[in-house]
Amino acid sequence: MMASSRGHLALFSPLLFLYFVLGTTTAGVMPRYDPAASEQLADTTTLPPPPLPPPSIGRFNVSDSSTGIRCILVHMGVQFKIQYTSKDGDDLMADFQLSPYADDSGNCDNGQGEAAILLQWPLSDEGPNYQFTLSFKKDSQASEFHLNDIVLNYNLTEDDFPNANETNAIKTIEKHDIQDTFSAPLGQSYQCRTEQTIQVGNVATINFVGVQLQPFEVKGDEFGEPKVCPEDIAGTTPPPTTRPAPPLPPPTVGHFNVTDDSGNMCILASLGLQFKIQYDSRDGDEDLADFQLSPSADVGGECDNGQGEASLLMRWPVGADDQAPYTLALVFTKVRNVFSLSGLVFNYNLTQDDFPDANETDSQKTITMNDLKDQFSAPVGQSYMCQSEQTLQDGTVATLNFVGVQLQPFEVKDNKFGAPRVCSEDLTTTPRPPGPSTTAYMPLPIPGDWKVTNSSGMVCMRVKASIQFKVKYYTTRGTLEQTDLTVPPHIGASGTCAGVTGNSASLVLSWDNLYTVTIKFSKNIGTDSTSFKLNNIQVEYTVNEDGFPECRDCGTAGRASNLTVDAYHGKVGRALTCATPTVIPVDTNVTMKIAELEAQPFGVGRDGQFGETDQCPQDDTPSGGSSGGTVALAVCLTLFVIIAFGVTCYFYRKKRSEYQKF
Repeated sequence: MMASSRGHLALFSPLLFLYFVLGTTTAGVMPRYDPAASEQLADTTTLPPPPLPPPSIGRFNVSDSSTGIRCILVHMGVQFKIQYTSKDGDDLMADFQLSPYADDSGNCDNGQGEAAILLQWPLSDEGPNYQFTLSFKKDSQASEFHLNDIVLNYNLTEDDFPNANETNAIKTIEKHDIQDTFSAPLGQSYQCRTEQTIQVGNVATINFVGVQLQPFEVKGDEFGEPKVCPEDIAGTTPPPTTRPAPPLPPPTVGHFNVTDDSGNMCILASLGLQFKIQYDSRDGDEDLADFQLSPSADVGGECDNGQGEASLLMRWPVGADDQAPYTLALVFTKVRNVFSLSGLVFNYNLTQDDFPDANETDSQKTITMNDLKDQFSAPVGQSYMCQSEQTLQDGTVATLNFVGVQLQPFEVKDNKFGAPRVCSEDLTTTPRPPGPSTTAYMPLPIPGDWKVTNSSGMVCMRVKASIQFKVKYYTTRGTLEQTDLTVPPHIGASGTCAGVTGNSASLVLSWDNLYTVTIKFSKNIGTDSTSFKLNNIQVEYTVNEDGFPECRDCGTAGRASNLTVDAYHGKVGRALTCATPTVIPVDTNVTMKIAELEAQPFGVGRDGQFGETDQCPQDDTPSGGSSGGTVALAVCLTLFVIIAFGVTCYFYRKKRSEYQKF
């Protein structure tokens, strides 16, 4: 959107938001004021709160800490109804929902046929108000799994438990040895669209909707064949069948851009996109629409708005009336010199061509994804690139498959993509074959996010970074070669916090029983104990055929260390970010490259979140210092603005940012 339109946006956005939220009531008419009704309401002592909308479907998972492989997948919405006592001694009912953006963690099969996922929300410096644990058990003899235990820890907050006789008191409800609930064969998933209820005594009712889950034997980050719950197939009505449309060819990659007032490109995008959307047919079946983003879609959007937000809008096909049945909005945000796709809104009509025999003809639907958890992420000034297919799901009806992606929403220079940050799917696990040694590193992987806990289980150190290292070795041909190795981003971490003296902290990363990297930070005792620096790196490795092709000394152990590193200076109790890559010599045979660093080795908050941020001098762009909550709020507001402004105003002010090839 152009600068001239922003003033109108600031004036009309609140009205447009109210129009879209409130303007869909019957006939779109505001209710007439009725004095009699008003007096009647005034005489009413207690009005029940309006019912909550159906809970949103969240997408959660747990990965093995050593391999990074998914071991639990869960899609579901949950509504809690909990009885509590008011200050007046009355029994009241709290009604709240599982946040679809809850933090997910847990443990895979513990060797005794048990696995669990822990969901916590909301995340803040004071800690979460809710912790919801689902524990699963597998019966190896029957080759099945089932939900075995549920535990909910909840805080009596004023928002969800108004007038409670105990304020901010922690309570727990639990139910154990649950039988025949959420059960399916191992290797398959359990699926149930019908609402299911679990009663916990006389205190709590927990309603699950849109459930699909798989706690064991997950393959390829995807659900196995679903076992549908009896409620979905009960009665005389036959179970819904899915009639997939004939598969389309791979989507064509389109090239799109948005320009600013000066005609310079500010957003570049190349991508192909295939949509697979379930819908109800007239005969009661569930059909699957399968269509693609047009490579010649009409394009608009907004450059960096000064608050770290940008958006790309695509409409297709545009008719003679300047309307289009499909509108896709991609929302990007940048935080601490890194951008990511943070939100997505897709408006579509149930057209006869793509949704044949739909029970609603030309009805408009909307799919919203507004917590994509660092999808399509790269340093600002660079581009994100991924040739491999990447999938986004809304957890209910839609699957979006992206191919041939290259994106850059900020700091585009000379109308060209910046250096690409290649996705992990495009990076092979086998290092490049031997050849002439080079100082160039392979493309950076996605950053890992590693936490170290103390003896009390509290997070005491957190580091996010992309880490690679080069190692020289001899081949069977007698030549000295150099291999490139990457620290996998999803491995677990260990280490120590504040050492024996209280002045040092270490992060230990080990994988494949072949490699260990230890990074140590220390406080500047004797000069300024409020500062820290990275002062020690140790690398241990075993020479092997996979990592060191044609190795002469396969099976031997190698070790390198640099005990006098002087890098990454920060303040105790604050996070240091440094997106600029730094190469550190470890010894004559090993060098390490660290990029996209965000580290807080001392004084981490009890919830494991980074504190206030300082940016290293190497980075040109000042740190935004946005907190996670601020970004989430900005994303939600941006999504509403895009829907309102894009659908009502943009369609009549299009052509301000023309589609063109580059």
